[in-house]
Amino acid sequence: MIYNLNLLHLVLAGGAIGCVALALQEVRGRPMGPGRLFLLPGLATLLAAILLLFHLADRQPLWMFGAAFGLGVVAGAVRGATTHLQVDHTWMLVRPAGRKTLAWVSLLLPVAAGFEIGGAIAGPDGLLWRLVATELAALAAGLMLGRAAALGLRLWRAPHVDLRRR
Repeated sequence: MIYNLNLLHLVLAGGAIGCVALALQEVRGRPMGPGRLFLLPGLATLLAAILLLFHLADRQPLWMFGAAFGLGVVAGAVRGATTHLQVDHTWMLVRPAGRKTLAWVSLLLPVAAGFEIGGAIAGPDGLLWRLVATELAALAAGLMLGRAAALGLRLWRAPHVDLRRR
C-alpha cells in the first residue's frame, strides 16, 4: 500500500470515470436499448458497494449508508416517474428526457472517489472526508437506480413513437 491506497482505490477512480462517460453517452439523446438504462446504475451501485466496504472497515454505522441510498432511490423513482419517455416498441428503442440531470448526478461519483482517495492519503484525519464520500456515492447510485427502475416499469405502457426516423 502506497499512501494508504490499495487496488480498490484505482478501481474506484476508473469506475467513476466510466460512469461519467456512460452518462455523457446518454446525454447525447440518441435512442438506446432498454437494457442500456441499467448499465450506468449498475456500475454506480458497484462503486457504492466498494465504498461501503471501506465504510464498514472504518467501523462506521451501516444505517447512514442505507439512509442515503434509500433517499436516493425514492428521489430517483420520483424523477423517473415524472420524466417524459419516448419508446419505439417495434425496434425496442428508448429515449428518456431529463438527461442533463443524470450527467450532473454522475459527477458526484468522481467527487466521491476523490474524497475517498484524499481521505485515505490523509490517514486518520481524513475520516470525515471518507464518510462524506460514501454517503455521496450511495446517494448518487440510489438516484440512478431509482430513475432506471421507474423508467423500466414505464417502458411497456408508454405510447409508441417512431425513433428510427428522427
